[in-house]
Amino acid sequence: MILPFDKKLVEKFLAEERLEGVDEQGGFGYQLDLSVPAIATAIHAGHKVRDELLPLMALDEAGRLFEEDAATDEMIKGLPSIIWGLDSRAEYDLNRPPDLTLPLTPERFWGTRVYATQPTEAMNEQSMAKFNSFYRFIASYIQAIVTRHGGCVVYDIHSYNISRQIEKGFEHPPEFNLGTERLDKAKWGKQIDGWLKQLSAITIPNHDISVAENRVFFGRAYFSTSLTESFENVLVLPTEVSKIYMDELQGVLDPPVVDSLKQGLQSAIRQHSERFAQWLI
Repeated sequence: MILPFDKKLVEKFLAEERLEGVDEQGGFGYQLDLSVPAIATAIHAGHKVRDELLPLMALDEAGRLFEEDAATDEMIKGLPSIIWGLDSRAEYDLNRPPDLTLPLTPERFWGTRVYATQPTEAMNEQSMAKFNSFYRFIASYIQAIVTRHGGCVVYDIHSYNISRQIEKGFEHPPEFNLGTERLDKAKWGKQIDGWLKQLSAITIPNHDISVAENRVFFGRAYFSTSLTESFENVLVLPTEVSKIYMDELQGVLDPPVVDSLKQGLQSAIRQHSERFAQWLI
C-alpha cells in the first residue's frame, strides 16, 4: 500500500527546522528535527483509552498494559526526531492495516476479548480518524525528509512479552530482535548489519545480551511494510526489545534497566544514523 501524504504538511515541514507538539486529536506526540535524515518511533507506547470506550471494555487496565510497549517512548526521548503513541493499541493498533486496526474481535487481539459491548459506528469512526491522522502525518514528514536529504532511516522500536515467546517454544528469546524479512538486503545490507552490530554493543547490568534477526519477529507488520513500500530510499528497522525491563504480568517497570536501555539504544541510534547520513551524501 502506498501511503498518501498531505502537500500542505510537507510544505510546513520543509519550512521548519524543529517542531514539537501533540496531534490535534491527541493520538501521538512528536519532537522533530528536520536537519537529520532519521527518526525513532514508539507507536505502541501509549496507554490512553477514550472515556467513552472504557465502560464498554472487557479488558482491564492490566490486560491492556500487557499488550502495550510500556516505556518505549522513554527509551527514545532525547533523540533529535521522535514520534510516540499516546493511545493504547486496545483502542486502535497503528501496526495493523486499516481493516484490522480496531480490535473488535478476539482474533484481532491475541485471542483476548477487548469489548464486552461493541463500540458504536461513530466511536469506531473517531478511532479510525486518529489512525488516519497518524499515517498522514508520518508519511508527510518522511516525504519532507526525503525531499530535503534524499533518504531517511526509521528506527521502529517495540517491546515484547518474554512469557509469550517461551510459550511458543523459544526457550531463550533474544533481548533484541530485528525483523528484516521485507527489507531489500541487496540495497540495505551494510546498514542492516551496522544496526545489528550497534545493538550487540549495548550492555545492561546483570543481563547477558543476545541479538537476533528474524527469530521471534520478522518485520511484516503494517507500519514498517507500508513505509517501505511507499518510499524508495527509506530504511525502516523494526526492532523489538524483550521486556527484561519490567515485570510484564504485574506491569511494574525496573527503572535502572529502563535507563540502561535508553542510554544504549540512543547511543546506538546516534552512531548508526550518523553513518546513514554520510551514506546519503
